[in-house]
Amino acid sequence: MVPWKGQVTGRALAIAGLLLPAAPASAQQFQITQLTDVSFGTISSVATNRSASQTVCVYASLGRYSITARGSGASNAFTLGNTANSAQQLAYTVQWAFTGNQTTGTQLTAGQALSSPNSINILCSLGGLLASSASLIVTLPSANLSAAQAGSYTGILTLMVAPI
Repeated sequence: MVPWKGQVTGRALAIAGLLLPAAPASAQQFQITQLTDVSFGTISSVATNRSASQTVCVYASLGRYSITARGSGASNAFTLGNTANSAQQLAYTVQWAFTGNQTTGTQLTAGQALSSPNSINILCSLGGLLASSASLIVTLPSANLSAAQAGSYTGILTLMVAPI
């Protein structure tokens, strides 16, 4: 999949007294904001899944979008590598919800796009109470934690948003 690239023009569109950037359909640029690093800290009990969710803002035009996730493991797998022994991998799962403040969502498969069911919330770009349009949920399953060797684990999750 090739990332969508374009530029926003200097024109503006006033909606209900708010000034928002407007761009022709051929020069749209989708963005994800409010995305932060996921940290699980020290895990002392492996009896239950460990999950971290965050609310993000996906915005640009009034159109629908797709989200594609890729991990830093082999074949874009969602895995964390042990910093002392890269052969030791800890698999995790990724879910995406098309609304904010969620702790569960649709399971993502590495490299496969998930399409939004409806138009995005361009107002989330203004911040404040409107600053949510999606949720990212990362989970370390207890079965994988039980099998992991002690140590520090790290990895990269890449998210790509594109118009559909």
